Amino acid sequence: MKTTGEDIFKALENADEHYIEECRQSGSGIKIKTIWTKWAAVAACGVIAAATGVMMFAGRSDKDIKAKSAADQQMADEEATVSYRVPWDEYAMNAKYETFEYNDVEYVSMGHVDKSFLDSKLTTMTLETENYETNKKETTKADIYSIKDLSPSVYLAVVFDDGSVAWYDDWKYSPDCKTDMTLDDIINDVSLEKTAHVDYAYNDAETGRLRKYTNTDISKLLDLLKDDNGSYNAVYEGDAYESDPDINLSVTNDDEYYIEGGITISFYVERLDANGTAYFTANGDLYVQLFAGDILKFDIGGEKAEKLENWLN
Repeated sequence: MKTTGEDIFKALENADEHYIEECRQSGSGIKIKTIWTKWAAVAACGVIAAATGVMMFAGRSDKDIKAKSAADQQMADEEATVSYRVPWDEYAMNAKYETFEYNDVEYVSMGHVDKSFLDSKLTTMTLETENYETNKKETTKADIYSIKDLSPSVYLAVVFDDGSVAWYDDWKYSPDCKTDMTLDDIINDVSLEKTAHVDYAYNDAETGRLRKYTNTDISKLLDLLKDDNGSYNAVYEGDAYESDPDINLSVTNDDEYYIEGGITISFYVERLDANGTAYFTANGDLYVQLFAGDILKFDIGGEKAEKLENWLN
């Protein structure tokens, strides 16, 4: 059956606006951290481009093709924009006000947070945004708070005038922008010992038999990673997808991921309603993914990895 450009755009227009809004609130204007998301978008663009290309090039001169291509692209851009834009009034406040600056740090919206986790009120600000329907500036009063046990240099909360609350993080808090990232930064900025609990732990090291652990105490687990001075002394080695593109991840029947030949720790930070994962290999590599961000690689040494496995067993 022949597919036309009209068929493609009809399919796009039938997308459920509920899911579109979810994507908008969680990702619009926010730095895209996860490499799979980026490549999925590239693949999707490639499919549409290929389909459009086949239809355009059938039986036309170069001049006709160029003119038709430009017109088709403009129409596609306009139709896609109309199809995917939710009415402005239906956006949550943190989706409308995606960024703000405080103490010379730019923070970006990451999601909702419960008021019970707010700590100290830092200031009241007037935030500004642009209504894309009217192309006019809009403002709102917003109270800026720190979040309990989280570093305010990285994480802040905003209470909007409609009563909604959202958390924001420093958009530079990533390996692309912060080349001196340490394991101490990751653990202490979120106070993982206080804020996180382990959902599950998988051990696939050495024995060839996958073992799952529940009710694992994250504070005791983290103690195993400390040196004699109480620090998480590890060598930061950058983005795992650049240095280790062949991380061998498998999935269980419960759709839970684990690293082959190593130890997987999945944890949850309730106040941010966000998950993180740590993968340990037998040779001492540690891969940390915090809140769907980049997977960062650290060298903690084989001795610590062995100590962790012995403790789990």
